[in-house]
Amino acid sequence: MEKRLVSVIIPTYKRSSYLLGSINSVLAQTYGDVEVIVIDDNGDDSPFRVETEKRMECFANDKRVKYIKLKHNCGGAIARNVGIDIANGEYITFLDDDDIYLPDKVKIQVQAMRKYGWDLSIMDLETYNQNGELLTKKTQMMRNGMSSKELMATHLMYHLTGTPTMMFKADALRRIGGFVDVVAAQEFMLMLKAIEQGLFIGYINKVSVKAYIRDGERISTSEKKLIGERLLYKAKKNRFSYLNCAQRRFVTCRHFGVLFYVQLKRKKYISAFFYLLLTVCCSPRGSYGIYEEYKGKLK
Repeated sequence: MEKRLVSVIIPTYKRSSYLLGSINSVLAQTYGDVEVIVIDDNGDDSPFRVETEKRMECFANDKRVKYIKLKHNCGGAIARNVGIDIANGEYITFLDDDDIYLPDKVKIQVQAMRKYGWDLSIMDLETYNQNGELLTKKTQMMRNGMSSKELMATHLMYHLTGTPTMMFKADALRRIGGFVDVVAAQEFMLMLKAIEQGLFIGYINKVSVKAYIRDGERISTSEKKLIGERLLYKAKKNRFSYLNCAQRRFVTCRHFGVLFYVQLKRKKYISAFFYLLLTVCCSPRGSYGIYEEYKGKLK
């Protein structure tokens, strides 16, 4: 494949009905020097593999699109790492198979990263339901020029995340080892590595990605999410030295708030009420902030 400046990696699993929209949102970028790497994580024996192959036929002659089929289902982290390994771009960014880029997304990030020499840039993010109604807007709680210690404290409390909003210099991303294969919070762990290994991180206060919450199976409300959230909290506690007492209470409050949200969505109402009480008792002020963050998703 002809070398392109920006590689956009799209892992896909069981959601090929949305995949063409995601790919086309990349090909329609005002910054045209891109390659799209679709990693089919369905596995050879999956009926979703057949569906995905049929949908990808329309890109068979498009040199900008590379289609890679994994033999077995490996999960999002491994799938993205496969894409990272074969990416030709000077910069690497990501997109989920049911989300879309706004037209200037790649251009905005490339221009900023060239101008300031960032190893990694991150943007804001909006989340929509499948009817196109806005649920949440995530404004990153950071500013440019923060020290590594400030970035770490901010990340532990507020999560400087949103995989589709991240763009890396390819060599920097490979240097930190790509994604960690964990059941949940893969993007959190990636940013954690980026901060701990000293990447030069920049922030662009603009929304250029639309993320969607669809009906059906989602890891964000599954048993895996509960397991992942507990592992995530353990990782945060190991770094509590970056935080003061009030900040530690906020992190714990957020942990219980996420458990409340997941159990509520799973209709485990007694468990949800228990975690709600823990959330409020831990930090009444913090619990209101978490409510503001999640209220759109509670609809």
